[in-house]
Amino acid sequence: MGTFGGGNTLFMDPYAYDVSKGGSHPSPYFTYGQVYSPKRLKELFKWCEFLFYNSAQIYAALRKFGEYPITEFLYETTNQALKGKHKFLIENVIRGRELLIKATLDKYVYGNCFLSMYQPFIRFLKCPHCGVRTNIQNIRYKFAVKKLSFSYKCAACNMNVIAGEKDVEDRKILVSKKINFIRWDPKLMDIDHNRMTGESVYYYTIPREDIQKVNNGHKTLIDSMPLEFLKAIKNEKQFRFAPDAIFHMKVGGPAGINPQWGLPPLLAALQLFHYAQILKKANEAIALDYLVPLRVLHPAQSSNNADPLTTISLERWMAEMQTHFRMQRKDPLHIMFAPVPVGVTQIGGNGRALLTLGEQQEAERNIIAALGVPQEFLYGGMTKSGMEATLRLIENQLQTHINDLKDLLQWVDDSCAKFLGWERIRVDMQDFTMLDDNTKKQMVMNLFMAGQQQGAPIISQTTMAELYDIDLKKEETRIKQEALDAIRRQNEIQKEIMKIQNNVAQQAQQQAQVGPQQYNQQQVIAQADQIVQQLGMMDPSMKRSQLHALETEDYVLYSVVVQRLEQANLSGKAQATAGMTG
Repeated sequence: MGTFGGGNTLFMDPYAYDVSKGGSHPSPYFTYGQVYSPKRLKELFKWCEFLFYNSAQIYAALRKFGEYPITEFLYETTNQALKGKHKFLIENVIRGRELLIKATLDKYVYGNCFLSMYQPFIRFLKCPHCGVRTNIQNIRYKFAVKKLSFSYKCAACNMNVIAGEKDVEDRKILVSKKINFIRWDPKLMDIDHNRMTGESVYYYTIPREDIQKVNNGHKTLIDSMPLEFLKAIKNEKQFRFAPDAIFHMKVGGPAGINPQWGLPPLLAALQLFHYAQILKKANEAIALDYLVPLRVLHPAQSSNNADPLTTISLERWMAEMQTHFRMQRKDPLHIMFAPVPVGVTQIGGNGRALLTLGEQQEAERNIIAALGVPQEFLYGGMTKSGMEATLRLIENQLQTHINDLKDLLQWVDDSCAKFLGWERIRVDMQDFTMLDDNTKKQMVMNLFMAGQQQGAPIISQTTMAELYDIDLKKEETRIKQEALDAIRRQNEIQKEIMKIQNNVAQQAQQQAQVGPQQYNQQQVIAQADQIVQQLGMMDPSMKRSQLHALETEDYVLYSVVVQRLEQANLSGKAQATAGMTG
């Protein structure tokens, strides 16, 4: 029997049956796809990777399930400075949303997600002779894995020295931007589990690629690899994680199948995927062989007594046919003359009737059903009557996973705060809901308005803002900025008004000081009459232009000119009337 460790049988072994005696299907529980089914958990992980990248339905479903339930992050503290530090760390440095999405993919693909925090450090080597500590990044050295020693030239004493394990000093860098969270490959993890206490010890098998790089003296990797990893490579052992140094998020399975491990949700879709692949392969063969027909030309027998095979040369007939086909390719209007009828026999071309598209679509729908995802969630098309129930089902289904994400987010923030020496705060995510519950929103709004009218708030403004996805702090900042902008605009308007009033007052004062010395009445009237005569010789457009220029330069003279023009016009009309009556 194939097992997943611990003696727990998950797949029946098809080779346990003698197919030579019982045919190709000796057991009702045996299918052809089980021949390729994995017998160990680590093999199943590889198959799940293959399914994720080779099934469009699985890829789309896991992507949507990974991104959809992640809502806005909430930081519960009254210390705004501390809140700003935690928010910048989670959202800008660690990129919490992206980290949660990747962790969700690991959980749904492998059934397990392993994360730990990389604590940044700078490695120093202590010279055995002079005791001076040198930054390992500033020197060139040779690293001996078996002795765990560094050979380099000390800049202080100018001697070639060998720094052993006791001479290595790793100093932590308390800089948030250097923190990184590592997602460990479940295929390289091992778990020592205590069924009684529920405690687990986690081991990591260092990849051969990393071991080879360390053996070859890869400086970048050696400078940043924790000393415990180098010791594990030296001793050719697995790396053991410290207690509480790793966060394990998993999909629970039956108690009888390795409780320390999560069971991949894709396991239920594995057999269906095999079946769908068989149908795809069959459809591919049909498409290649039967969709494009093969046409065969031959002389047609006109009657039972007139067989063209006995009267013409078949070799010459074939040559003539090939010649005419080439001519027809060059000239589609080419007409061919044949002494005997020509027959055409078609081979193939009935592939559409042979394709198993319906069976393949049904198999793909079964894959989606095995993932627990409603088909409408991927393809759309939900009706209004069935949408509410479907969304509520998905919401309830994702609630357990959302709790796991909240625990992971809190663990990430606590780990960073402990390393950096910050005060810990509670980090949460906004409540997830797939339904726009207008009734609930209206009820909360009514309670809020009732509290405002009574003077005793029932619902806080923060709760109201979160209900409508409004950032209250951002809105308060905007309100403050808008009020300040309004005051600035009012001040600018007042300054402009004062400036205009001051200019008018200055002009009036200057005119009062100059008085009659500036304007001589007789001179102004004489000058106005002269301008009126000049305007009389201009066309209307030119006259308007000159009057506008005069108004800008000297308003008093402009007023007199306008008055004299009106008097001239009245005098002209009176003379014209007197001439007509006389």
